[in-house]
Amino acid sequence: MSDTQRIGSAVLFPTDHPLSPEAMIGREEDVDRVAVALLGGANVVLAGPRRTGKTTVADAAVAICAREGAHVAAVDLFQTSDAAALAHELSLQLLANRPALKRAIGEAARAGRSVLSALRTTASVRAREDLGADIELTLELAGAERDPGAALRAALELPQRLAEADDRQVVVFLDEFQDIAGKRFGDVDVLTRQIRAVLQRSPRVSVLFAGSIEHVMRDLFAPSDRALSQFGSFHELAPITPEQWTAGLRRCLALDDTTIADDALAHLIELGEGHPRVTMLLAQKAHLASIEELRHTIDNAMVVQALDRALDAELLRHEQQLERIRASGRHGERMAVRVATAAELYRGLRPQLAARALERLRDIGVIDRHGDGGRGGSWLVVDPLLRRYLARRRMEQVGLGS
Repeated sequence: MSDTQRIGSAVLFPTDHPLSPEAMIGREEDVDRVAVALLGGANVVLAGPRRTGKTTVADAAVAICAREGAHVAAVDLFQTSDAAALAHELSLQLLANRPALKRAIGEAARAGRSVLSALRTTASVRAREDLGADIELTLELAGAERDPGAALRAALELPQRLAEADDRQVVVFLDEFQDIAGKRFGDVDVLTRQIRAVLQRSPRVSVLFAGSIEHVMRDLFAPSDRALSQFGSFHELAPITPEQWTAGLRRCLALDDTTIADDALAHLIELGEGHPRVTMLLAQKAHLASIEELRHTIDNAMVVQALDRALDAELLRHEQQLERIRASGRHGERMAVRVATAAELYRGLRPQLAARALERLRDIGVIDRHGDGGRGGSWLVVDPLLRRYLARRRMEQVGLGS
């Protein structure tokens, strides 16, 4: 392979979107276990910080379900504006399991036409007959917005109707489900009661709930007084082992006819601390260095350089996160820096104020509990690069005498 034909570093090591199943490193057992549970009719809850591979695992598991003959639908609540939009998107995803309806929906979207009018065909007549006329409530966003509650109920009832009509298991994937507790979807207790009331009477439907704010997900599904209590089994993703990283990163580099020295690879994996996105970003920057130096080998010097390049690449994102940290409360930045530097957390602050600041940092996904399944143990800045950024800021401030 000539240098002009080399594969792009961000192609080999993507960091800002879920990986395809064939590009995954580790987690095969997680994918299989989640898929088997869903195909068996169980609901599954995946909870963990953003950018740690939940959606990649979920997408791969749902893809297995589809290959095994299940109808599938996926909706990202982070990208969904309100309950009406959720009903609309869920219905379109479900109907797209029927090829004729999928073509009609796609043609309507490309032509900028009404989905409802596009489905006034033989296929949609059959759909109204075996799926219920109330599905029309959800096919136009404007119609769903007139009565979001009725539209959402119709959308939630649709999977079981589709399962019965087509004699298939239906698997629904709801990503960033913790957003259901946000104000834009309405009263969370009313909404979760509705979700449970409908879905617990849907025996041929299984749901994969994924969320990136673990304590919110546990609050939705664990307490006995919650509508969704015990409505799904929590599946905790296994860590990607150094051996899996070693094999996976070497496999990716081999696609570009590139090798990495043993010590360099061990150092890269150590710097990534098992965090999927950070490890992939470091590999991306190390590979980019090999391209720039017209080499097909990566040494430890390139890995050291990759860390600085990764921090530079993340600078704007880290500055934005710092603003969120500051907006979380008066003591937010101080507590984030203390967690990042393993300093004494409660020094000079009333315990109640410090604890409240830590909880707010957890709420915005900056820190989480480390150890004991995330429910206990010490606090940790989730992103290793953000941790280094905050620690460097503290060192710079000390150097300036601040």
